[in-house]
Amino acid sequence: MFIDGIFIGGNMSKRKKKMTVKQLRALVAFLVVINIILLICVLVLGIFLAKANSGKARQQTVRLKKANDTYTVCVDAGHGGSDVGAVGLDGSYEKDDNLRLALKVADALEKSGVNVVLTRSDDSDTQLASRSVIANKAKADLFVSLHRNSTATANTTKGIEIWIHSSGSERSYAAADDILTNLEEVGITDNRGVRIGTQGDSDDDYAVIRDTDMTSMIIEMGFMTSQDDLDYFNENIENYAKAISNGIVEWLNEYVE
Repeated sequence: MFIDGIFIGGNMSKRKKKMTVKQLRALVAFLVVINIILLICVLVLGIFLAKANSGKARQQTVRLKKANDTYTVCVDAGHGGSDVGAVGLDGSYEKDDNLRLALKVADALEKSGVNVVLTRSDDSDTQLASRSVIANKAKADLFVSLHRNSTATANTTKGIEIWIHSSGSERSYAAADDILTNLEEVGITDNRGVRIGTQGDSDDDYAVIRDTDMTSMIIEMGFMTSQDDLDYFNENIENYAKAISNGIVEWLNEYVE
């Protein structure tokens, strides 16, 4: 039995141990630290969820202001057929990524009420010169050519960039900015900005931009030589398509009558 905290039985006796003040303080300090860590985790999770929900909200379909307006956008999936384009670190071909994204962008635009013309809808050889001809015949309001980038030094360069006509018109910059803003809402490795001309000469122009009669651009959707960009593209392709579509519709609402 216990008498004043002492167990008496046979030849054995044990006394209950009481926590010292030092031990009590250590326990309180430990519990405080645990609570602080839990609070930080809750705050971080809250911020993450808020950003995620913000991105999802941003990617709701943007529609044309005037339901009766008829706009045409030509979506060009770069390369195709025997022209595979850049080759990814994982062995994937640029032509396939371009087509996957182009079909999804076309679908998102059509859901927004935009008329879409594709330069190719399958893995076919489409001559470079014919891409501009298709857009011009359709009297498109905008020409968007989708590509993936590459560099000789793998994994060091990454991000999305958009090329526009060397004249650098306000309309072209506005269209590119609207698209980049929407893409950033989804999440990209780096915004490499809007660029004019070509890689080698800012006064020159890529053929599909030079030969089209409307506002035109080339969107380089990340580097296939960057594992980060490969992962981002594959994980976010659905939202990237909607972001590009939303940016285009925002521009059409503001700049095209």
